[in-house]
Amino acid sequence: MASRRCFGALTRHCRSLLLSPTFKTPTPAPSFPPLLKNSNFTSPIRPRQLERFDRLRFEVVRGFSSTTSASSDDEEGDREESDDGDEEGEVSGAADGFPDRRRLMREAAATEIGYKVVGPLDPSEQPFVPYEPVFAVVQIGSHQFKVSNGDAIYTERLKFCEVNDKLILNKVLMLGSRTQTIIGRPILPDVAVHAVVEEHALDGKVIIFKKKRRKNYRRTKGHRQELTKLRITNIQGIEEPQGAAVAA
Repeated sequence: MASRRCFGALTRHCRSLLLSPTFKTPTPAPSFPPLLKNSNFTSPIRPRQLERFDRLRFEVVRGFSSTTSASSDDEEGDREESDDGDEEGEVSGAADGFPDRRRLMREAAATEIGYKVVGPLDPSEQPFVPYEPVFAVVQIGSHQFKVSNGDAIYTERLKFCEVNDKLILNKVLMLGSRTQTIIGRPILPDVAVHAVVEEHALDGKVIIFKKKRRKNYRRTKGHRQELTKLRITNIQGIEEPQGAAVAA
């Protein structure tokens, strides 16, 4: 019923508008002549749009127009000169001794952790020295290890080093033998512990279980920590007393 009433009121209002003397029929919109010939556009284009289209087309054609042989020869000559200049700059930079930025960043990160990569181990090289009763306390990352010659330790995964790489552990906190002990404040400057990377492995799986009672919330996850196995080859920085050497 409400819809019929609204429809009736609308028809009456339209009828009164059409029969009123002040009502004028709408004039048709002016038709513009075609602006583009042989164009694929179905919708009419206004003059401003045509100007923008012509300007864009002119810019595109002008950017890719190089038909003269003289201009192409000049461009090739400029390219050759720029290439020669780049090569000279690279050679001069290498001659000046500017090291690689990435290598510097890697060395800085390794030094902050507590080690330095010397290089790969030669198959004919024998880095292991005879056992000596000397121990050292080294810091790798946030962990401390007490090591001796021939010991194997597992640390968190060390970046920028591969298997059979030689390392120098430069954060030595304490050094000792049968007759003397040297304690750093906090690091000993003239002491170095040499090691070799034996393998990169994964630790045993640890289960992480979370639960919130009365919330229907349970989560179970597993984690395996990445580890690096190091073999201590030599400890430098402490000298054996002469009396002990003679007795031996």
